Amino acid sequence: MRLLPSLALVALFAISGCAVEPFKSEAPARSGASKGTGSPAGSAPVLSAPPEVAPPQPGAEPGIEAPVPATVPRQRPKVPPATMSPASKALVAQAEAQRKKGDLPGATQSLERALRIEPNNPLLWIEMGRLRMDQRNFTQAENLGRKALAMSVGDDPTQSQAWQLISDSLRARGKNVQAQEAAERARALAEQ
Repeated sequence: MRLLPSLALVALFAISGCAVEPFKSEAPARSGASKGTGSPAGSAPVLSAPPEVAPPQPGAEPGIEAPVPATVPRQRPKVPPATMSPASKALVAQAEAQRKKGDLPGATQSLERALRIEPNNPLLWIEMGRLRMDQRNFTQAENLGRKALAMSVGDDPTQSQAWQLISDSLRARGKNVQAQEAAERARALAEQ
């Protein structure tokens, strides 16, 4: 049975060798016997590398477009608003009930379970950030809001919620100017 993997490996090496362009062999341009070996000229092939590929000329490839001028603003692609799976919704509802009872560690566990189900869902990171606000961990709440913001590019409603979380965390730390700017961004995204 050990022979079968060895044969497969040999076959793989044989196939991969066919995909590479072989070196070209040329006869040496010397006349008479080569020095020191006693073999006649042309008896041993000399290997030469394939010719180098010339760099592409500007504008030579028709598929490449010129860069967009800096004065034209790029439009963000719009994506549908984020949603939660039924399992995540149930865990978020459970966490909300636990928060209302004052069971913040239990709420944390419920949200962590939801995040294991959907780790790339920005709504869950916003929920975790709101829980951190209740725990008075304002810096982590801001960081979770920024993470949700990065995960929801093009999703204006979710980005609005993330900016609102960031604004709340900044205001709680006394950074009122930055909090106001974040709140304005949240409002602008909510209106779009």
